[in-house]
Amino acid sequence: MKNKIILFLAGCLVLLMNSCLGSDDVEYTIPKNCQITSFTLKNDSVPELSKVDFTIDQLDGRIFNIDSMAYGTEIEKVVCTVNFASGTAQVQVIQEAVGDTIPWNGTDSLDFSKPVKFITYSYDGQFSKTYLAQVNIHQVVPDSMVWSLYADKVTGLSIDEEKVVAFNVNSSDYYYMYVKPATDKSYKLYRSAASDAKKWDELSLSGLPDNEVRLSQITEYEGVLYAPGTKGVVYQSVDGQNWSVLDNTPVVKYLLGGVKEGGVSQPSALATIIDKDGTLKFAAMDKSQNWTEGNIVPVNFPVTGFGSATHNIMYKERLTVACGRTSNGQLSNTVWATMNATSWAILSDEGTDVLVPSEGTMLSRYDDKFFLIGGIDAAGKPSKTIYNSIDNGVTWSEIDSMVVLPESYKARGFSSVLVDKEKYMLIFGGKTSNNSKVLDEIWRGRINRLGFKD
Repeated sequence: MKNKIILFLAGCLVLLMNSCLGSDDVEYTIPKNCQITSFTLKNDSVPELSKVDFTIDQLDGRIFNIDSMAYGTEIEKVVCTVNFASGTAQVQVIQEAVGDTIPWNGTDSLDFSKPVKFITYSYDGQFSKTYLAQVNIHQVVPDSMVWSLYADKVTGLSIDEEKVVAFNVNSSDYYYMYVKPATDKSYKLYRSAASDAKKWDELSLSGLPDNEVRLSQITEYEGVLYAPGTKGVVYQSVDGQNWSVLDNTPVVKYLLGGVKEGGVSQPSALATIIDKDGTLKFAAMDKSQNWTEGNIVPVNFPVTGFGSATHNIMYKERLTVACGRTSNGQLSNTVWATMNATSWAILSDEGTDVLVPSEGTMLSRYDDKFFLIGGIDAAGKPSKTIYNSIDNGVTWSEIDSMVVLPESYKARGFSSVLVDKEKYMLIFGGKTSNNSKVLDEIWRGRINRLGFKD
């Protein structure tokens, strides 16, 4: 048995030797893959550069960073670390910024202020691949706000009053513009898609009595538009065109805005001021149109000409109003807020030396701050000053750079202000004095970084 095993092993060894001796040629495969497999940049003066992730598009031959670097980043002299597939024998670099073409040794610094072209070659010279590498850098100051005249001669009318509200009808977003023409007692209505505020169509309008509506206080609440009359009634409309008197209401003098429904058992409310036996009181109407009477309105609370805006703080919705004219005719620079529409808290009082007592101011929630824009002061002088508040209306500061309105923008008050889905702030109309006609135009501005792609 032992001899048989030895003979078997010897036979296998002979067969193995014969198979090896049967061929004298050894084939070698030359790698042909000369792709770039990884790409990083570094500059000691720009520490953020080494953290930038670059995407390599093998199909189109592009190398780029999806997240742009900060405005003003300098990349004229950077160290480039590139890894290649095993078939890469040579790399040629073309620097657009300096206009030269060099065989690259992998250590020479490169100028990426303009795109750099990498051409890789295989060992046999039969294959090559070209990549265009560029570093994306924001080309505008991120925190600056660019304003422009977006549309003019919107209606072509001479207008005494105007109010624009955002309103959703049949699941479509629109802007509704209500105007009182200087030559006609009847109100008119124009509408545009929220996505294109340059194109406006006139719509039919019924149910609003001539010269008896406070256009500036038209308010959207729970999918319905409400407008206060000058004789204590409230008008309502579910489509923005056909209006009717709201029944079973107290004597409503003014509408202040809507408080949205919030978390932790906070119902929505339409904030109003009513006349209760000769006394002005706050009152709230809920979405079932039930009314709740609130506190007496303080003498320094604005009832007309105020700016209003809503926002959320820690799951609580809040309505804020700023500046305006009080019931005794005094101009105010106070800021007030409510979460239930029946009681209001003063946030900044007359003692502030920042805000100017004025009416026709615009208040907007934008970039997680309050922006207070324009208005007309006690001397009748219009303003284009912008203030902001980072603490929800308690303290304010004047903005003297970055987001200021341009020279061509006329100072004004009594404009409507809205923010669209593209994070543009739109300023509709406005008046250069209390007695002037409405400017038939729309301005639009956006902080640059709010337009950067995610």
